[in-house]
Amino acid sequence: MTAQGKQNRVWITAAVVLLVVGGFMIFPYAAPGKASLVSFIGKHIQGALAYHLLDRTPRVYALMAEKNGQDFLISEQEPFDVTSRDEFVIKDVVSDVLSGEGFTIDVSGTGGSDDYRVPLRGIDLVDRFAAHITDETMKRGYSAGQIRVAYGGKLLATMPVRIRIMPQDWLRYAKASDNRNKRIAYLKRAAAANPRDLVLRRALGEIFRHAGMIPEAIAEYQGVLAEKPDDAKALAGLMKTYLGAQQNDLAAKAGERAVKIEPGNPGLWEDLVLAYGRLGLWEKAAASCRTLVQLKPQDDAVRLRLAGIYEKMGRESEAIAQYGGVTAKGSHAVSMLEGMARMSLKQGKYDEAIRLLNDTVRKGSPSAAVYANLALAYGGKKMRKEELANYRKAAAMKPKDPVILYNLAVSLENNNQDQEAMGIYEKVLILQPGDADATLRLADLAFRNGRYAQAVRLYEKLAGKTALKGKIYANLGYAYGELNQLAPSAKYYEKAVKAGVKDEKVAYNLAVTYEKMGNEKAAAALYGKAAGQKPSVESLNRLADHYIKTGRYDQAVKTYQRLLKLGGKKSGVYADLGYVYGLRGELDKAIENYKTSLRYDSGESDVYMRLGGVYEKKGMLEEALKAYTRAYQLNPGDEDAGERIPQLKIRLLREKREQELKKES
Repeated sequence: MTAQGKQNRVWITAAVVLLVVGGFMIFPYAAPGKASLVSFIGKHIQGALAYHLLDRTPRVYALMAEKNGQDFLISEQEPFDVTSRDEFVIKDVVSDVLSGEGFTIDVSGTGGSDDYRVPLRGIDLVDRFAAHITDETMKRGYSAGQIRVAYGGKLLATMPVRIRIMPQDWLRYAKASDNRNKRIAYLKRAAAANPRDLVLRRALGEIFRHAGMIPEAIAEYQGVLAEKPDDAKALAGLMKTYLGAQQNDLAAKAGERAVKIEPGNPGLWEDLVLAYGRLGLWEKAAASCRTLVQLKPQDDAVRLRLAGIYEKMGRESEAIAQYGGVTAKGSHAVSMLEGMARMSLKQGKYDEAIRLLNDTVRKGSPSAAVYANLALAYGGKKMRKEELANYRKAAAMKPKDPVILYNLAVSLENNNQDQEAMGIYEKVLILQPGDADATLRLADLAFRNGRYAQAVRLYEKLAGKTALKGKIYANLGYAYGELNQLAPSAKYYEKAVKAGVKDEKVAYNLAVTYEKMGNEKAAAALYGKAAGQKPSVESLNRLADHYIKTGRYDQAVKTYQRLLKLGGKKSGVYADLGYVYGLRGELDKAIENYKTSLRYDSGESDVYMRLGGVYEKKGMLEEALKAYTRAYQLNPGDEDAGERIPQLKIRLLREKREQELKKES
């Protein structure tokens, strides 16, 4: 035998031994029976001899892998299952190449160029395949991967890999993602993969809730409760969802169920208190909050919450007791001081409220509410400057708060700063166009300051819409009158009377308006009615004027006599009586009343002029001259007196001369 023959025999013998041994090694994985083992060994020997002796392409039968410390065989008939929790390595290639060298292995999804004998993680494969998973893949339960085996750069075999994406993976992706839509999609897949997993469904409900997807969140929580009616966590999530949707009655029902299951869970009681508060069920809110205080006795925030509930219920002493239980030096000290100050304000203890609120300011970073309450307390003490200063501070911190701005405007009114107040009311109406109170106060300010066109525009918006419509109608009548728009002025005065306004000034102003419109008859009727029902100096004067205009002098005299009894200015009334008697030709009575008028007020130049005129009519020129002279002394600018004096002096000289001539003749 030649040396080459001996060498081939050695190779054949070694191959047979190795293949027999290898066959027994892989038998537990690949060959369930003896016949199969013999067949496998036979094929393997044949292939190995063909590769080594005849230089044919080797065949690959299987791969030997270790996963999580256990050995696995991978073949075309035995796919390799991988999850994110697995770690594995391809240790050997079962092939015709007995040395096992020269192979390269590519596990799809790892990203490496050669994965042979390289430790690999299942999580890397799962993460790569999860990005491209389809609904069909979800139904199948895994993604299909491959292990490609090459020798000398030539692909010899492809082994299947089943990459299983578990519900925990979707949950992991959901937690890691910042994209809300992706998180929802991941959780949906997790729930679809394991619909009985209540933890996943609760998590999906939570994501829906935070995303504002209310119907979806409710459906998930109710799905959990259908499986497990006493699931307190699902009830808690359902309650929060209902609260977010302002479905407070349903939130309360869910909360009531939840606290029966977990009565020691403070979070459930907190949300239940919120639900009751929104529903205005303050007794239930207080009872629930008392339970919360028992569960968290050291929590100042809870005591403050209970105190606030008692405030809303008007139970001031109980509110004060809760505020008193707050740690004065704790983080909630400022809220405690504010609450105690509010109680003091409600009780009218303004000095105490001011002290507490100033303590709050000294502790730093006071809120706009603190300054607003300080203003309210100072206002209660009629300290208008301090009130205004604090409302200004509150408004500077919250320049778009209509309540603070409204109160600032009222304070400006109290400080006689009408123009600025009007500007603030206009800001309030920009923020709240339908604010009737601000509209009315702005209209009243415009009215008082003579801005009648603006007042009319604002009052027109309110006319008939408030309980003060009578006052508004009266003011509209006056404003239109000042704008010389007599028809609408009369219309609104008439409406004011129909609305039940009893103020005689309204009737009087309506009469004046009728008079200006030329309706003397209607004016006289109103003057008479006003004078008869509730006479005033103004209405009686108007009535007397009307009687004089219409030549009813007797009625005018009687009206002036009523004025004297009513308490009218005596000098003026007697002067007017003198005038009427003069018109009637009763000159002595006219003189008598003018003199009486001057006894009450000797400084009236007009009365002296009238008296001088009556004296002149009676031919009492000396007395007339004295009266005119006195009128001129009181009013040097009186041109009539200035003219009458020299004229009378000339007349007196003429009469004197005539008398002298008579005596001489």
